[in-house]
Amino acid sequence: MKLAAYPVLRLLIPYLSGIILAYFCNISHDYDLFLFLVIPVLLLIAILLRIRVSLLAQQISTYCLYAVMFILGIFITIDHFQPHQNSAQREYLKNGQFFRVCVIEQPVKKEKSVKIIARFMTEKPLLPIREHAILYVSRDQKSESIANGDELMIHSVLQPIPAPKNPDEFDQQKFMCRKGIYYSSFVRQNEWVLLAHHHTHPIREGATRMQRKFSNIFQKNGLAGDEYSIITAILLGDDDTMAPSLKASYSAVGLSHILCVSGMHVGVIFMILNFLLKPMERARSLQFVKAIILLAAIWFYAQLTGLSPSVKRAATMFTFVTVGELLRRPVNIFHSLFASSFLLLIINPLLLFEIGFEMSYLAVFGIVLIQPRITQLYAPKTRVGRYFWELAAVSVAAQMSTAPLSVYYFGQFPNYFLLSNLSVITLSFVIIITGVALLSISWISVISKFVGALLTHEIRLLNGIVKWVESLPGAVSTQIPIHGEQVLLLYAMLVILLFWWIQKKKIFRYLFLTILLLFMISIDYYRYQSFNNQSIDIYSLDKMSAISFHSGVQSIVLLDSLARHSSYGYDYHLRKHERMSHSHSVSVPIDTVAYHSPFLRKEGAFVFSQGHSFFILTGGEWLYPTANPPEVEYLYLRKSPRIPLSKLQQVVHFQKVVIDGSNSKYWASRWQDSCRNHQIPCYHLQEEGYLRISPKK
Repeated sequence: MKLAAYPVLRLLIPYLSGIILAYFCNISHDYDLFLFLVIPVLLLIAILLRIRVSLLAQQISTYCLYAVMFILGIFITIDHFQPHQNSAQREYLKNGQFFRVCVIEQPVKKEKSVKIIARFMTEKPLLPIREHAILYVSRDQKSESIANGDELMIHSVLQPIPAPKNPDEFDQQKFMCRKGIYYSSFVRQNEWVLLAHHHTHPIREGATRMQRKFSNIFQKNGLAGDEYSIITAILLGDDDTMAPSLKASYSAVGLSHILCVSGMHVGVIFMILNFLLKPMERARSLQFVKAIILLAAIWFYAQLTGLSPSVKRAATMFTFVTVGELLRRPVNIFHSLFASSFLLLIINPLLLFEIGFEMSYLAVFGIVLIQPRITQLYAPKTRVGRYFWELAAVSVAAQMSTAPLSVYYFGQFPNYFLLSNLSVITLSFVIIITGVALLSISWISVISKFVGALLTHEIRLLNGIVKWVESLPGAVSTQIPIHGEQVLLLYAMLVILLFWWIQKKKIFRYLFLTILLLFMISIDYYRYQSFNNQSIDIYSLDKMSAISFHSGVQSIVLLDSLARHSSYGYDYHLRKHERMSHSHSVSVPIDTVAYHSPFLRKEGAFVFSQGHSFFILTGGEWLYPTANPPEVEYLYLRKSPRIPLSKLQQVVHFQKVVIDGSNSKYWASRWQDSCRNHQIPCYHLQEEGYLRISPKK
């Protein structure tokens, strides 16, 4: 693949570079005017030099055009990623109590609340505020009726989306900022009122109504429980009703992509429609109509399923394919990939950092580049053999291209991915066809009931295969530590291996071995760091307590009962840090009376490790003064102890105080004031983030 043959790619590379620079360097709006002026100047120079005949002028013109794309990437990324607030807007959002908002997405019903994405509606000179807020409205019959487009008046205090407070924690702030959401708030029953209902985009409203109608059709034809959750996820992109355990099972066997609408689903819909509209190709005048119908149906289906990044990619690619066929132009898959990614990133450059977008394009590139080489390795003699060999080649190619990034994000690898893909992909294709057939004939009650029963059995078979593969020994490797630079090295090795495969030049062999050596050195470096890790990490968790004592690759985590039984909280805040630290942890209840290990000793409320001593004080416990109070370095407060500091010093002497997230705001503030009055250093985890304590020498 030559770079000169793909002009879109030549523009895409500097544009991507600008996006990455603006995102990771956090460039502010202060440079907007400068960038806005530089772009037309460079563009004018490029146009004037392009007129010149000399080769040097042509080259300078090309480089000016590359610079324009680079700066354009920076400019558009800043526009999407950085807040657009002036001082008046910041004051309004920080100190205001009454806000007029408009619901901009379909509300999502949670267990105790209704989640709403809203934009602010303000009068001049504050208009417009482009930043959005995520509101959790207390759930009742009234809040359940809130719909997309409703205008509300809320009485609430907005909180900025917090930055991560623990090491290697998921960055919720950046994730929300990429979606334009900068604030959140919980709104109680008596703190909001419906002002008006405004019709939103008619296509979006139509897609929402159609999704509800299709969901009702599945329910009326006998699909319920896991079967209903699977079909609505596969066909409609709605996985809200799916049990977390079922999601985990599909993830463990490498089939998470089946549960979300992806390029395969869009491709099936496109194939069905293209087949049904085949007769229209006979007349040249009807080919244009056919293309319009295809594009309208594909993009309506994309809207119906939520416009996920992978669906946008597939819909955009099929758009280029359809237009190319209509214009009788040869369709090149690489042109379609580059052009579709360029178009989507021009509209929203922050898509580049969405996992779905990254995995979707990597999978397609892997299939296009690697799958033909794997297929050539063996030539089955039967049609069935060729089908399964090509399916295996597709699975291996997609897995090779996405595995490094997938392991980096999720820390696990499905060891039986080939077995699960060979046994499930064909069945999932059949399920999609059956689901579409059910929706098409739902008006014929007798036949639709039969098709609904058939679809139920197909999904049960699918779930059964997934559960069986998951039950096999060693089905999934978990907690795999891999760092960002290691991901880049793995992809560099994959690209060089591909070139070596194609061109058979020795230089690629040496490059591959060099990068492999660098990769092994990086593994040893992080392993050396983990073996020499001696520290104590006190985590900042909401309403939970967690203290991790590290000694090399071993760690002991003191957890309260809530944290131990809430796997989501533990996974969300601590699991990745353990993985990136290469540590193997043992969980111990924080209220355990006694526990001993080579590097940790716990006796009642006293904990000793690495030269440090702690006294863990839990609210509601009885304490008794002693004539000679023992001395510790840290007093650790949890669950809002109400004993005065002066009386506590009759029980234990301490040098520093740590307040965790299980304390109420009121009592945390009381303890902070007491520590200030007694000039005792105090560390509030909820305000200052996690605390790392190094061992005493």
